[in-house]
Amino acid sequence: MSTTLADKRITTLLDLLAELTAGHRELRAAVEGKIAAMRAGDPAAIRDAALVEQGIAQRLTERENLRRQLTVNIARGYGVGVEAARRMSAAQLAERIGGPDAERLREAAGGLKALVAEVARRNHVAELIAQNVLRHVKLAFAAMTAGAQTTTGYSPGGETRMGANELILDAVG
Repeated sequence: MSTTLADKRITTLLDLLAELTAGHRELRAAVEGKIAAMRAGDPAAIRDAALVEQGIAQRLTERENLRRQLTVNIARGYGVGVEAARRMSAAQLAERIGGPDAERLREAAGGLKALVAEVARRNHVAELIAQNVLRHVKLAFAAMTAGAQTTTGYSPGGETRMGANELILDAVG
């Protein structure tokens, strides 16, 4: 591969890694917005944040696929086979290319990796919140749909009366 073509591809890869990093910052902000909406109990805001998150994730997936293709093309230009190039990490690619670009590639990939881990941790928090809310909703519905125990009560005339096994949802509509 000519040096100029290799340099252009490496520069494009570095630009793409910067774009992926910026996208993951956006994703982190969307996840934080979703967590804030969950804490506020705002279903509309939760839905909106989830839609924003989904759009960002879709865009990042497309860019990640491009990054993979570009990485394979760069590695192949340095004599790496297709299968080995597909499995190659950024650190391994940096070893192959050497020079100042290698260090820039390591730094960009390391920063992106740390940010992806942070987004995953925050998304895990959002998942735990959602699981707890769902558990509480299930408990509430179980209580509302379970038959009541036979109870003693009083009629409007003051007479003792035994309660029937009415369901809460049946009793209140």
